Amino acid sequence: MRTFWGLMRAYWFSDRWKEAWTLTFVIAALTALSSKAGVWFAVALGELGNSIAFLHDAANTHPLQTILTNAGILVLLVILKDAGFTGVRNLVSTTLHRKWRGWLDNQFNQALLDGNHTHFHAQHGSAVGGVVAPDNIDQRIQESIKDMTGGAIGLAMGVLGVATSLYFIGENLIGSSVEVKGLEFLGGYGTAVLAFLGVAIYVPLNTWIAVKLGRLLERLNVRMQQAEGSYRSELITFLRRSFHVAASHGEDVQKSMHDRLYVDIDKTWGRLNIVNTSYTSFELIYNFVGARIVAYAPGLLSFIHNRLDYKGYITGSEMVAQLISQCSWFIHVMPAIATLRANSQRVTELANAIENVQRPREFYQQTGRSDFSYASQNPVFGLTIQKLELAHQGEDATPFLSAANLRFRRGEWTFLKGESGCGKTSLIKAINGLWPYGRGTIVFPEGVTNFYAAQEVK
Repeated sequence: MRTFWGLMRAYWFSDRWKEAWTLTFVIAALTALSSKAGVWFAVALGELGNSIAFLHDAANTHPLQTILTNAGILVLLVILKDAGFTGVRNLVSTTLHRKWRGWLDNQFNQALLDGNHTHFHAQHGSAVGGVVAPDNIDQRIQESIKDMTGGAIGLAMGVLGVATSLYFIGENLIGSSVEVKGLEFLGGYGTAVLAFLGVAIYVPLNTWIAVKLGRLLERLNVRMQQAEGSYRSELITFLRRSFHVAASHGEDVQKSMHDRLYVDIDKTWGRLNIVNTSYTSFELIYNFVGARIVAYAPGLLSFIHNRLDYKGYITGSEMVAQLISQCSWFIHVMPAIATLRANSQRVTELANAIENVQRPREFYQQTGRSDFSYASQNPVFGLTIQKLELAHQGEDATPFLSAANLRFRRGEWTFLKGESGCGKTSLIKAINGLWPYGRGTIVFPEGVTNFYAAQEVK
């Protein structure tokens, strides 16, 4: 799960693959039915428009009944499509979202809370050494995974919807196509070719614009998540240290820090609002032009020259509008795609950080000297420490604590004494494998479990 696509497919190839694929196939079937219902809707809308247009025609013996019948059919189709196929698909897709997110959450919990103390080591990266620790791990696991899985499912459904709509609507457009004056060489495929050509020019051009705006949204979303996460982390830290702040009358300093962190949120939010507003305006104009101009243009010449009746013109135009709408799905969800990419980046960074610290010794050797070895021996000999040197980060760091040979025999109580900063706590951390830099050999008694009750976590 260290890459975007690896993260996307991991659940479907896990031990819960049956659950994942069953829900996926149900969603695919409902998406196809929803696309087919879109064709039925366009045909029914054409019938209703035709019955209204010929309301006063002498040949229309039951005009009101015809209108009411066609309107009733249209309403039933809307209920079937939106409350039936689309509604049930929403329930199944949210179930898939919940299952996938739960599985991913469990994977990261197991990886972070393993016997290797991965959660501890993962927070010890260093920008100097090129190994940056992931910020705001809680936000990555809680919010980023949730938003990423939901966005990915929506994206996949949209892609499938485009494919099924192209098939069903395209088939119907070709079947109902007529000749266009001036384009007789196209034969009976004239209106269909014009419709596909209009979609092929209009949609990709505007998708390119949407992609450009989407990349800007992605960068701002990442920045917003980082700013929000930093602000929240500072609040959590403050609440945990509330007594210390009160005892030292540090409220003014804490307030200043909160204000400074929120400035970053506010500035990023302001830029994000400007881009989102621009995108909304672009999308509204795009939708109007596509549904009311581009969709009605292909069949207009044939309708003017009486090669296409009113019913056929309305039906064909509504189908083109449906096709544009479906193919424009990428434009409609580009902000969501930008958020998906931002969230997936946050999650894959965490996955890489977890993988990087699976061998703590090699991990710390990237930013300093780390050459500790741990072994076991007969319990009679107790706990032995040999040639121990503790240092800070950096290859040339001078050891601040050295111990040639220490032995703690079975049953003994040991009192460790020294001035503040001499390395007492660091020695205890090194014995427990929690000090990253230095060298030495720590030999435990066989079958003994060590427990370190720290005054503070760090």
